[in-house]
Amino acid sequence: MPDTTIRFLHSGDWQLGMMRRFLGPEAQARYGQARVDAIERIGAVAARTSAAFVVVAGDVFDANQVDRKVVLRACEALRAITCPVYLLPGNHDSLEPGSVWASPMLAAHLPSHVEVLRDSDPRTPAPGVEVVGAPWRTRRPLRDPVADVLDADPPAEGVVRVLVGHGQTDSLAPDVGEPALVRLRTLEEALAAGRIHYAALGDRHSRTSVGESGRIWYAGTPEPTRPEEEHPGDVLLVELSTGPGGSTCTVTPERVGTWRLLSRVVEVDGDSSLDALDRWLGEQPDKARTVVRLGVRGALSVAGLTRLEVLLDAQTEVYAAIQRWRRNWDVGVLPDDQMLDDLPVTGPARAALEELRLTVASGSDDAGEAADALALLHRLAGGAA
Repeated sequence: MPDTTIRFLHSGDWQLGMMRRFLGPEAQARYGQARVDAIERIGAVAARTSAAFVVVAGDVFDANQVDRKVVLRACEALRAITCPVYLLPGNHDSLEPGSVWASPMLAAHLPSHVEVLRDSDPRTPAPGVEVVGAPWRTRRPLRDPVADVLDADPPAEGVVRVLVGHGQTDSLAPDVGEPALVRLRTLEEALAAGRIHYAALGDRHSRTSVGESGRIWYAGTPEPTRPEEEHPGDVLLVELSTGPGGSTCTVTPERVGTWRLLSRVVEVDGDSSLDALDRWLGEQPDKARTVVRLGVRGALSVAGLTRLEVLLDAQTEVYAAIQRWRRNWDVGVLPDDQMLDDLPVTGPARAALEELRLTVASGSDDAGEAADALALLHRLAGGAA
């Protein structure tokens, strides 16, 4: 029996149509289009690497009810991938009544080389290769979603079988009692017995190798969705070989993402620390496709608070978004009574200023909001450059 060698791409969690509440309308439109454009970049990787096929391991769409424009743009982008493509329904777009997969519009526009894995029948994208999917039929399955596939008979001798599944493995899940977990031990036993040769998983948005075999992978999402994701933005190039001499597997990440979602916490105590924050924000590349979740801790004068607000206002105009990380936003006010006394405000405004000063000094739960209000009053009264 001659050796069988196959090269393919493993992706997942496209979540087309995803909305991010921290983005404004203009940035949201660009972010949504970037997720569609990632399909074309995957097609470019497939062409450059001579991949025989592409598997997408669930959550192709962010929900079963997405805008028709998202469906049509996805179908058009899939034309850029010229080899066979297999799409697996996941928990976001499960095969329930009324799902996006039942849409007549999808059926009318999905390219002929793209197939939805609605069952677990083996597909044969190339000689000596089987692709077997484990689609989600409900958002809340009550057992391991890939168990039935792993119970199947092994493939014929010399045939490489690729499992396409979706869900958390029990080795990574915070709640091991959840019934719909993928059981790592069962996967590893199936690999050892030759019932499958690679497990292409989706649901985890960070590129992750699971277990010790080097054959169980999450590809991660092609564009990031949360700052916590450690390795988003890739598609995996997988090369499998099997024959009389045994079986080998090589997995290589290929970059396709263009957006960055960053987290940063800074300590502030005066102008030098604000200078450092200004430099860091100014030095970041590709700001229009960068989201920063920013935490600020420390203490500033009211003038320093004003400068911080002015700095962030200016940078927010050029970034996709700058989020205030409330859990890590704790800025106290340094005593600066003379500066506040000198502000040219009288009457009700002066009374409000004095009340805010008392609230800040009290250290109550409202002190942070009072400090922000003092900085705003300082700016409105002409205290900012």
